[in-house]
Amino acid sequence: MERNVSSLAIVLHSQRYGQLNRRLKLLSVDFGIIDVVSYGARKSLKSVKAEVFSDGQFFLYYNPVKKDYTLKDAQIIATHDDIRKDLVSTYSALFFCELLLRTNGGESAGEYQLLSTALDLLSGLPLYTDRILIQFIHRLTDLLGLRTDLTSCPICEREYGPQEVISFSSSLSCPCCSRCASLESNMLLPPGARRYLVVTSSMGYEESVQVPLSPAAASRIKNYLLRYAQIIAGGALKTLSAGILQTAVDL
Repeated sequence: MERNVSSLAIVLHSQRYGQLNRRLKLLSVDFGIIDVVSYGARKSLKSVKAEVFSDGQFFLYYNPVKKDYTLKDAQIIATHDDIRKDLVSTYSALFFCELLLRTNGGESAGEYQLLSTALDLLSGLPLYTDRILIQFIHRLTDLLGLRTDLTSCPICEREYGPQEVISFSSSLSCPCCSRCASLESNMLLPPGARRYLVVTSSMGYEESVQVPLSPAAASRIKNYLLRYAQIIAGGALKTLSAGILQTAVDL
C-alpha cells in the first residue's frame, strides 16, 4: 500500500488525543472506517480542520509499520454546519454516524453515499427530518442485506393481506407474519406503514423524502425503525438514550 493516499470520506467521530491533537474516525470510500490522527488540530491555526459531519477528499499518510493514518490535508466539499442549528437534526446526524460505526459491513462506497446524501438532506430540508431518518434506516438495512420485500413472510412465504399487521422474528431480526413471530416480540408494523416502505423502496433517497406522511404515521414508522436499528446494532445506541428522536406515539 502506498504511503500517501486519499479518499472521499466523512468524519463520523472526533475526540481529543493528547494535548494538541484529535483522533478522527472517517467513513472512507476506499478504506472503509479508519482511525486518523490530526496533529495540532486543537491549537494550531495552520492545522487541517475537519469537524464531525465534514464531507470531502481527505489526504492521508499511511504508516505501514504502525498501520495507522495521519491527516495531511482535506478538501472539504460540505461542512454541514447548518445541521448544528437544530437539535433534532444534530441528533439525527449523530445517530446516523453511530449506527454506521456499529453496523459497518464492508459496503463502504454505498454507506458513504447514503450518509453524504442524508447529511445534505438534513442541511437543506430540516422540516423533513423524520422522513430523512426513516429512509436512512430503511436504505441501510438494504445495504446490510437485511431488508425483506414486506409483501410476503420471509419464513412461511405467505403473502400478506392488504390490511394485515406485520409482526417480528427476533431470531431472524426481520419482520414476519404473526404466526412466525417470536412470542416475546412486540414490534408491529401497521399496513399503512408497510405500504409506505414498499412504495419508497424503489425510489431514490431524495424522491422518497418528498412522499408525504402525516405526523402520526411518520412517528409510528420512525419509532419502529429506531427499535429495529438497535436490534441490528446489537444493543442500545447512545444517541437514542436522551430520547430526542423518539416520539410518544403508540406503534
